[in-house]
Amino acid sequence: MLSILAAIERVAIQQPQKTAYQTHNASLTYSELWHLSDRLADYLMKLNLRRQQPIVIYGHMSPLQIVAFIGAVKAGHPYVPVDSSTPSERLQLITEASGAGLILTTELLQMQMNLPVMAVHDILDASSKDVILSSATWVQGEDIHYIIYTSGSTGQPKGVQITASNLTHFVMWMQEHFPLQEDGVFLNQAPYSFDLSVMDLYPALVGGHTLYAITQQEIANPKALFDSLATSNTRVWTSTPSFAKMCLMNKEWDQKLMPALDTFLFCGEVLPIAVCNELMLRFPQAIIYNLYGPTETTVAVSYVKVTKELVARFEQLPIAPITEPNVSVAEDGEIIISGPTVSAGYLGAPKLTAKAFPIVDGDRIYQTGDIGYVQDGYLFFSGRKDFQVKLHGYRLEIEEIEKQINNLPPVSSCVVVPVYKEKEIISLSAHIVLREPLTGAAFKTTKQLKALLSAYLPAYMIPKTFKYMDALPLNPNGKVDRKGLAVMETV
Repeated sequence: MLSILAAIERVAIQQPQKTAYQTHNASLTYSELWHLSDRLADYLMKLNLRRQQPIVIYGHMSPLQIVAFIGAVKAGHPYVPVDSSTPSERLQLITEASGAGLILTTELLQMQMNLPVMAVHDILDASSKDVILSSATWVQGEDIHYIIYTSGSTGQPKGVQITASNLTHFVMWMQEHFPLQEDGVFLNQAPYSFDLSVMDLYPALVGGHTLYAITQQEIANPKALFDSLATSNTRVWTSTPSFAKMCLMNKEWDQKLMPALDTFLFCGEVLPIAVCNELMLRFPQAIIYNLYGPTETTVAVSYVKVTKELVARFEQLPIAPITEPNVSVAEDGEIIISGPTVSAGYLGAPKLTAKAFPIVDGDRIYQTGDIGYVQDGYLFFSGRKDFQVKLHGYRLEIEEIEKQINNLPPVSSCVVVPVYKEKEIISLSAHIVLREPLTGAAFKTTKQLKALLSAYLPAYMIPKTFKYMDALPLNPNGKVDRKGLAVMETV
């Protein structure tokens, strides 16, 4: 079976000067990646940490982050990626919950921590240049390769443990189903604390490709972002649909700007048909894939190739053909995932693990909390079990309301958030981006939209307030920032 580290080593030997990692102002060859990570691993092993004790790696889109990831797993330790945009309170929670032995940084960490903090740059400066390591210490098989913290419903982050075997099976699946063998540049939009980044990171490195990372600073500056994309020579684009939707606001983002781009991989959110239609017009030579999978099952487990026939046939895109062996729907509609990419469970949370990852016929499965339905040979996503809210005695599906608003001709995109007062939901608020700029009084547009909506939804499901925005805000992961919008709505 494929060994992730052995595959990267092979590239470093055969193509040492090939660029492994590139940003607008820094780069790293495969030879540098391999030898620097050896030196870091050698240093880590001399610290006598407990084998498989996690190591937190803090930073943002730096080549040294990749060195730190590979160095940690060479030394036998899973890494916990934490982006520098992470609030200090959450960083404290993660370091304590993970039982990490130390924090490696690629950016300045301006807060006091209860465990050693070491800069990767300083370690490499002080380490021996002539290190040759044995592969015996490498993370392998059922060892944990990385731990990504997701938001828990209790407010406590949950550490999802992904084994070396999970990751290997995921990369093999990516290689089998997507056009990733041909040489080219893979775009890295998602920060490493978001598992979507794994979709480009490891397939790119294992295949000997170049990873091109864009930073939050570039994303916040449209001119810098599109200048960077234009020079990136990207062939394989991986992002959330929300990030692509943001890029589509620039009329010049098309095949002419990015002539090498031939593959879009979308995951992490629902992919709207309107986005696909626009991409097909602007990037006629590209193939679009809609992927599905939670963090707990190693990034993605199913996909659908988006075709003109598919978008004409359905009102929303499916997430899997019903022939997908590892994805099924329980009697209550919950999507269940099985197979070799199902996580080892939540770190230090046996009760949560037992509940979400029951053993069935000797194999661990994952109960996703996603609701799905089967139609015409495909599986469709219809919402979250925990995305229901109760308002004035009615149980409402937020996603159903958003879907109906998004279907209105004047609307480009929409997010609906509940408005709380003293922990009780008192109303709903719709945040809307219109296809054409707002002209005249906002209340007239609101009246028009509510009238249109009343043909599809009962009165109690129609949001009380409509707020108009130029664009929906994105969080650092590139998803719509629902939490930020919800904070604005707290009474």
